[in-house]
Parts: sequence; C-alpha cells; structure tokens
Amino acid sequence: MKRQLVLCILCLLCFTFLYGHEGHKHREEIAAKQESATISSDITTVEHVESRPLTWMQWIGSFHFIFLHFPIALITMTAISELLFTWLQRPIFDDTSRFMLIAAAVFSVPTAILGLTYSYTASYNGLLAEFMLWHMWCGIATAVFAILVALLRERLGRSKLYYTSLFLLFLLVNITGYLGGGMTFGPYQMYPPLN
Repeated sequence: MKRQLVLCILCLLCFTFLYGHEGHKHREEIAAKQESATISSDITTVEHVESRPLTWMQWIGSFHFIFLHFPIALITMTAISELLFTWLQRPIFDDTSRFMLIAAAVFSVPTAILGLTYSYTASYNGLLAEFMLWHMWCGIATAVFAILVALLRERLGRSKLYYTSLFLLFLLVNITGYLGGGMTFGPYQMYPPLN
C-alpha cells in the first residue's frame, strides 16, 4: 500500500511538472499581446545582436538561467526524500537527502553570484523592478540559508530545528523561483486564464 501511494505521488508530481511546462511559448505570445502596453514600459534591457550578448558580463550572467534549476530541484527533492525517510525509514532516503542538500548548498552559491552578475546588465522599472529587488534578496537568502541548513544537518542531525529550517528553505526557494519566473514570463504568469 505504501509503495503504491509513493508511486502515485511521484507520478502526479511528474505529470504536474510536464503539464505546467507544456505550451508555455503559446501562453507567452498571448500574454505578450495582452500585456504589451503595460509591461513594455516596465522593461529596459541591454540589447542583443542576433541573440548574442554584447558584453562579457551579460554572457557570464546568462549562465544563471542554467544553474538556477539545480538548487530548485535539489531542495524540493530533499524535502520529498526527507518525507519518504520519515515515513518509510529506508536508509537510501537518508543518504539521498544528505547528498542532495549538500549539492543544493554548493550550487546555490554560483547561482546567486551569476544572478547578481546578470542583474548588472539589465534594468527594470515599475512592478518588475520590485520583482527584481525581492528576487535578488530572496536568492541571496536562499544561498546562505541552504548552506546553513546543510551545516545544521551535519552538526545536529535530524531534529525539529533541521526539519523546520528545511521547510523554510523549501518555501524560500519557491518564492524566489516565483519572483524570477515573474521577471521572465511576466508578473501575471501564475494567474488563471481568462477564458
């Protein structure tokens, strides 16, 4: 029974991720048409020539978009692995969560640095400037907090403080991701469709 429930949860998560990513180009086109008047005045970026960056800072900073997926996935999967360990008491989940948390702490530092580098090549106005400011500080906090949670697990092991900190880290990385997505896909990305 427990295996079946775990498999159902994992399948649901996989389909949720696949469905959530499906058709985003089409949604971007619709959102761009609907919001072109309001958002276009909010964004000012450094120009690209045929999609190539014009400066080295812009090129180095663009790696932020590759690195950012690692801390998000690793922190999320650490939380799931810890839940599975608590529930099933299998050592594989203990080892897995330890590895993923350390990897998340390691990857979060270059992700934050690359994000800061990229932020120097673009400027935002209005609502997107607010998103940028909050995304920056939440990203820095995520990197610092990921390291602290990894150290906490190594020093104190599993404790209420560790589980509480991991839950807060999970929330923080998702808030940071939401704000980053709002900067990339528009501030109304998570609103339900109008029709």
